This record gives sequence, C-alpha cells and structure tokens, in this order.
Amino acid sequence: MRAQTQIIILIGAFVLAALILKFSFSGERDFENAALGTLTVSYQSQNAQGETIHTIKHNENVVDQMLLEATNSDHVILILGNSQTHSINQKEPGQVVYPELLQRNLTDACVLTNSLPNANLQEFFLLLNWWHDQTPIDQLVLPIFMDDLREDGLRKDFMQGLTRDTYSIESPKDSREEDWNLQLQSFLPQLEIEDDTKSTSDTPQDRVEYSINSWLSQQSETWRNRSNARGDLFLKLYAWRNTLFGINATSERNMIPVRYEKNFMALRKTLDFASLKGIPVLLYIPPIRTDVKVPYDLAEYDVFKSQIASMASEYEGVTFKNWESIVPGALWGLKASTSGDTEPELDFMHFQFRGHEILADSILNVLKP
Repeated sequence: MRAQTQIIILIGAFVLAALILKFSFSGERDFENAALGTLTVSYQSQNAQGETIHTIKHNENVVDQMLLEATNSDHVILILGNSQTHSINQKEPGQVVYPELLQRNLTDACVLTNSLPNANLQEFFLLLNWWHDQTPIDQLVLPIFMDDLREDGLRKDFMQGLTRDTYSIESPKDSREEDWNLQLQSFLPQLEIEDDTKSTSDTPQDRVEYSINSWLSQQSETWRNRSNARGDLFLKLYAWRNTLFGINATSERNMIPVRYEKNFMALRKTLDFASLKGIPVLLYIPPIRTDVKVPYDLAEYDVFKSQIASMASEYEGVTFKNWESIVPGALWGLKASTSGDTEPELDFMHFQFRGHEILADSILNVLKP
C-alpha cells in the first residue's frame, strides 16, 4: 500500500511539474536582454551593405561575416561594451546605435563591435585577446562602467564561442597576476558548447541520458523549454528578492572589493596587451543619467574615476575621456521594474537615439585625425 501511495505521489508531482512548466514558464524569452524591459530595444550595428558587424553572443555566422569584413579593410576598430552599446530607448524606425553611426562616418575603417550585457573587465580582456588572434586590431574603444566592476568571471552563454579554438592566457609578470590568471584560465574548460542534439561521451550512462533527452525533446515542447523555464524562474526569484529588500533602480550600489580588484587587474592586463601589440586605446567613462543622483556611493564613484584616469595616464597609447555627463537627462528613459510590478523605473544605462548621436560625435572627435 505504501509503495502504491508513493507511486501516486510521484506521478502527481510529475504531472504538476509539467503543468507548471507548460503554463507558467513556456514562453520564449530573450534572457540576455530581459533587464531592458519593453521601452528599450536591442539593436546590432550594420555596415553600408547591410551586413551585421556587431555580435552579442558569439554567433558563428555573424562572427565569420565580421572577420571577412575586417580582412577587406585596411583599418579595424574594435569596440567592446555592455548593453548601452546595443540598446536604444524609445527606438523609432531607422534609428541605430553609436557603433553604426561611427561606421557611417569612418568609411575607410571596419568598426567591429562585441557587446555583452553587464560585461566585466575580465571578459573584455579575454575578448580583446581573442579578436586580436583572429584579425589585426588597429584601434580599441573601451568604456568602463562602474556597475560592471561588480561582476565576476566568464559567462558560458556569451563566451563559449571562444572555445572553438584552442585558447590559453599569456604567462603573467608577477605572482599576484599568476593567481588571477589561473582563476581565469580555470573558466575556459567550462565554456564548452552545450548541444542536446549531439552526444560527446562514450559512457553507457551518458548515451542513455542523451537518448532519453533527445526523445523527450522531440515529443514535448515543455521539455524543450526547460532551460527557458529555468531562466524565467531565476528572473522571478530576482524580482522577489528586490521586492523583499526594497531594491530598485535608484538604490545605491556598493562595490564588492574582491571583484573590484580582479576587474582592475583585468583592465591593467588589457592595457598592457594593447601596449605590447601597439594598439591605441580610447578609454572612457561612459554616459550615465545625471539629472538625478547616480545610484552609487559618490565617494566610491569619485575614487573609481580617478583610478581609471590615473591608470590611463601611465600608457602612452591610451586616450582617456570622462563622458559621464554628455547625454542630457531628457534623453534617458525608463526601464522595467526591478521588483516585477508594473511601475517603470528610471534607467541609468540606456538612452534614446539622440544620445547615441552625441556619444558617436564625441568618439569621432578622438578617432579622426
């Protein structure tokens, strides 16, 4: 009798879980841009021929096209950035992001752009290494967001394309960098491409799991959507946490010392690498909404800006600019609520098309001779 009860409970739990997945989490979601909300649109820049020269994830076809364009150009500019680089608030037809505006003006150059939401400086370091391995880079444009120094590690969803080639990180100059290098290097084996349609193991257990997983994916839309459900669940948990602790877009974001130091070390190594390879760098503090108090401890923010400026001054090939205030408050927008309610919040990261024009003009004044 007890065994029958347990079987009934098991079947009931399975049915309940399937129903929850089907009706609560089965919709398609763009998780990498989920924080943008409905007022801000993601856009990838193109060249004059309408070919994409901007990647967010390492889409193999897009990257191959970008490398082809770079091969046919005498001057290659690489822009690394976060969601500000690929987002437009209140977008109208025909409006584009600042890398495309740069490409329109720099007709003799190829402007390659690789942006990741909440990109940290460890990821920037690896991306610069990778792109330089693929094609010569003649100039680097690098925004440094204080928010992104709170992030850590390499994200599989955005970095796994790098592992299509054998990849390693150069030997460090001192013991502190060696520890950091080993930590960063340890992420690389974890960036293997996940593919449910291919079994890469010869163990009996993995072959059985692959067969079952493949069959379920063919038979059930709910099963195919399980990763989507997992992402949706994490978004809901994130919103509940923000509601519980009263966190919103204007809440002060304090730095996390260990992550801050690791990201600064990554910036140092990025500038060292650019200097070694003879790549001029435009390093800038990006625009942020300044018509209200910025969501930082102001003392920490001042230290951050002074440290960036000081580091830039140590390198002959680095041009530093502070553009935090160049985009007026009226050109910034609203974002989806961090607590999941219906009230939009101030957006400190993403601006309207006119803001992209202002930023593009500022960059052009530096890049053009």
